[in-house]
Amino acid sequence: MTEQDKQPWYKQFWPWFLISIPLASIIGGISMIIISIDGADTLVKEDYYKEGLAINKQFDKLRRAKSLGIKAELTLTDNKFMLNLNSEQPITESLTLEFSHATIKSKDFSLSLQQTTNGQYFSYLTPEQLTAINGKWYITLYPYSEQWHLKNHWRLPTKTALLLGQ
Repeated sequence: MTEQDKQPWYKQFWPWFLISIPLASIIGGISMIIISIDGADTLVKEDYYKEGLAINKQFDKLRRAKSLGIKAELTLTDNKFMLNLNSEQPITESLTLEFSHATIKSKDFSLSLQQTTNGQYFSYLTPEQLTAINGKWYITLYPYSEQWHLKNHWRLPTKTALLLGQ
C-alpha cells in the first residue's frame, strides 16, 4: 500500500472534492432565495387590472387634450419646476403634476402647480424629493377636473426640457 492509501478518508482529496459540488449548489440556492425575497419588485400600480380596463378613458383624456390644443414644456432648475402651458382656450383650473417612478412605487409623488402669469406655472421640490428625483419617471399633467391629461416619460436629473402633448 502507498502512503496516501494509509491516510484517513478526511485527509484525502477526492472525498472533499465530491462533497464540495453539492455543497456549492446548496449555498448558491440559498443565496438566490435570499436575494429574490429581499429584492422583490413592487407593482407600480396596485390596481393594474382596473387600470387596464380603464385604458379607453385614458385615451379619451389624451384625445381631449389634443382637441383643445394643449401643449406644455416642463423644465427643472435646481429645485424648481417651471411649466409653460399653451392651449387654444385659456385654462383657469389649478394643475397637478404626477410623478410615477418607473420601478419603485414608494417614490411616487405629485406636485400642485401655482400659476404666475398666463400659461406659466411653477412648483418647488422639497429637499427629500430633490435627493430622490434620480431615475426614470412617468409624468402626468392634469387639471383639477381631470377632463384631460398629458403624459410623457423623463429621466432626471437633466437640463433638457420635457415636452408634453406632442
